[in-house]
Amino acid sequence: MNDTVPDIKSLNVSVLCAKRFSVGEMSRSYLGEGKEVLKQVRAWALVRFRYKGARVGKGFHVGQSVSIGQGFIAGDYVYVGSHSQLPPHVHVGNYSSLSARVAIVGSDHNYDNPGMPIVFSGRPPSCVTTIGADVLIGHGAILLRGITIGNGAVIGAGAVVTKDVPSYAVVAGTPAKILRYRFDEREREIHEAMLAQPTKRGRHPGPLR
Repeated sequence: MNDTVPDIKSLNVSVLCAKRFSVGEMSRSYLGEGKEVLKQVRAWALVRFRYKGARVGKGFHVGQSVSIGQGFIAGDYVYVGSHSQLPPHVHVGNYSSLSARVAIVGSDHNYDNPGMPIVFSGRPPSCVTTIGADVLIGHGAILLRGITIGNGAVIGAGAVVTKDVPSYAVVAGTPAKILRYRFDEREREIHEAMLAQPTKRGRHPGPLR
């Protein structure tokens, strides 16, 4: 992410067009765009001053009280929910969402040195945890450090993921197991073609009702 404050003038905040807007519609438009500006400024400040060395794309958003280790890389329109814990060297693809309290853990202590307490045994070499594009990770899921989550996978809430997850698999449980796949082969080709295109902003679904 660039170390410059986003240019507010470059943001699409205009609601002047041929269509007539009611006062309510105009207010919602301005408020919505204002929130997006504030999110971008907040994300810039966090990456610049708190998550130093992180590289994030456009539309990045991170919740409250999130721990992010060094070497973090995120694509465009990535969301990290509040109270999540991400160790060093986590890579996240475009459009992926991590819900609240997601934790990536393990592979952080040597425990096979006889005659030495674990607390003094040092740490193994760091490893990369890879989360593909358009991945949804549910609330409170725990992932083992160093695994790979394929594009389009869905991780159920509270799942404990101990091994790689194939693209478009829906997994849940402890340990997590494949329940089904999101798409058939033809649908997967359509989705992969979309993911290969330049990223673009869409409309978030809004709060649950």
